[in-house]
This record gives sequence, structure tokens and C-alpha cells, in this order.
Amino acid sequence: MRISILLILLLFSAFSQKAERDPRLVGKWMMLFSKDANGEIRKDEFYGKRYVETYTKDGKLVLDPQFLRDDLKRNGITDPLDYSLIPTLSWKTVNNETIEISTSEGNQQNRYGFSGDTLIFGYSNGNTRYLLRVK
Repeated sequence: MRISILLILLLFSAFSQKAERDPRLVGKWMMLFSKDANGEIRKDEFYGKRYVETYTKDGKLVLDPQFLRDDLKRNGITDPLDYSLIPTLSWKTVNNETIEISTSEGNQQNRYGFSGDTLIFGYSNGNTRYLLRVK
């Protein structure tokens, strides 16, 4: 009986924990550039656009609407951006080294770290992305 109560309490605490969020991520970040797996700067259609991503204290991730417009154009969609179709993104961190981005379609985990005021994301394909804190 005592073991089953302990097990129930452990399960309850595991499912009721608040999402961990590294406070260093909270704020606005401007995209600087991306590098491919070979360390070469990717000069694609997003290079130099200075898109801003916002990470809120309550775990929302807000993408730059211009990035969304440019991504639609890249995929051949020229219709105006329907703001009601912008996905709701949320974020949390694990051990201050992994970020998990959640959407209605699933989750994605990436490594992250900092170098001064630069945020660096590392992806499973070897690419990295560099963002500068906006003051």
C-alpha cells in the first residue's frame, strides 16, 4: 500500500512539473546568419534579412511576420499572409542546453548555447544558426 501511494505521488509530480525555461533566452533575437555542416555561411534567400524571433517568459515563440511572408514566397505562394494561419509556437528548455519547440504538428529539439550576446542553435543535420540579442 505504501509503495503504491509513493508511486502515485511520483507520477503526479512528474506530470505536474512546470516547463523549464532558461531565462537567458527570453527576449528578442535577430538572425545574423546560418552555417552548414561544413561551417560555411549559407547565403540563401534568408541571408541578411535580420528577422527577429521573440521568446516570451510564458513560453511563447513569436516569429517575424516578414520571415513567414518570405518563406511563403520561397514555396511559390504569393497570396497575402493570412495572420490567422500563423502557427502557435511554444518553447521550453532541458538542462539549459536543449530547446524544445512545440507546434500543433509536433515537437523539435535542438541544442543551444551562448557566446556573449549571441545565441547559437545547433541542429541534428550539422547546421548552426546565430542570433544577436536585440536591446
